[in-house]
Amino acid sequence: MKIRMLALAASLAATGVVNAQWDTVVGDTGVIEGFDQHWVTVRRGDTVFLVDADEGVIGGTLLVSSFSPALAPRMSAGLIYAYGSYYSRGSLGDRTDVVQIYDAATATAISEVEIPARAAGIGHPGMMGLINDRFAGVWNITPATSVSLVDIESETFVGEVSLPSCSGIYPEAEGWISVCGDGTAQYIQLNTAGQETRRIQSASFFDVFTDPVYDYSVPAADGWMFMSFEGLLRKVSLDGDNLVVSEAFDINPESDGTADVNGVMPKPDDNWRIGSYQPFAYHDGEALLATLMHDGGGQETFEKPGTELWIYNMITGNRGVRIELGEDVTARGVLITPGDDPLLLLATSDGLQVRDPRSGRLLRTVENVSGTMQALYEGMQ
Repeated sequence: MKIRMLALAASLAATGVVNAQWDTVVGDTGVIEGFDQHWVTVRRGDTVFLVDADEGVIGGTLLVSSFSPALAPRMSAGLIYAYGSYYSRGSLGDRTDVVQIYDAATATAISEVEIPARAAGIGHPGMMGLINDRFAGVWNITPATSVSLVDIESETFVGEVSLPSCSGIYPEAEGWISVCGDGTAQYIQLNTAGQETRRIQSASFFDVFTDPVYDYSVPAADGWMFMSFEGLLRKVSLDGDNLVVSEAFDINPESDGTADVNGVMPKPDDNWRIGSYQPFAYHDGEALLATLMHDGGGQETFEKPGTELWIYNMITGNRGVRIELGEDVTARGVLITPGDDPLLLLATSDGLQVRDPRSGRLLRTVENVSGTMQALYEGMQ
């Protein structure tokens, strides 16, 4: 029996299955303890890694569908929500869409709620959001766009809200903010039954044909930050009955604030562009903006991986850090963890890099882990 078990273990290790399965068990109890704002999720394919960025270790893994682009952590209840699509014959056959509910401490699925088979299996973390700590919203595209709502208390599907030509679910107050193809943002408010009670539209602040914005957004203390393909950063905030858009901050200004040896402020290289799937990160408390940059190309390169990391001091508006990631190293995403004493994470071709967000100094690398990142504790700016 001992020989057979050793042979099985060797076989599992050779296929990589041993890591995929046993990472869900921590110590002798199978319970993950000590979650804080430095824990993040990293999704790759149908696996979500729960990563302790302080220690640089994987605490557990969640098994999701291959069409699960987003999570919605609810750590006050010790739960993590995801959504996904499943087909009766792998990638073919009858389709079933569900919102899945996981126990964070044991990294196990404990329940699910079926929703209409319209969920978008593309995109990023903004495709799902927890609204007013009552509803899980899932973005749909068929190609008509809408949001499916699940009551997370009763674990029931409660209906859909139409969202014509708009995308993203960025929770705000009693609803959420989305960005729309006509150059505006919208705020949709819900009542306790999941019905729309108010819709507010901002003034137009971008042109989708000349300088579109990413539908990916990151939170600020009082709103959500949106970045255009040309590198203009704006904040969208709810102010009473108005949805307010801030003045743009240009990541390629006339000067980056760094003087040469002669005291001359050089102009930036016009060929550098922002790009990747998670192209920027923002932290209000530390007044930091981080961007992933690549050299060359036009707007069509908006998803091209970054070869450099730029970090801005948002008090002065100057770029204080510029880091070359290294030969043959690229980054698909950047994240700054919320709360006090944040960490900066890069999803790179070498693994998950953990850096000091103020200096950019590399602290550690979690090897063999890379993908779409989310903070387990959202909104702690």
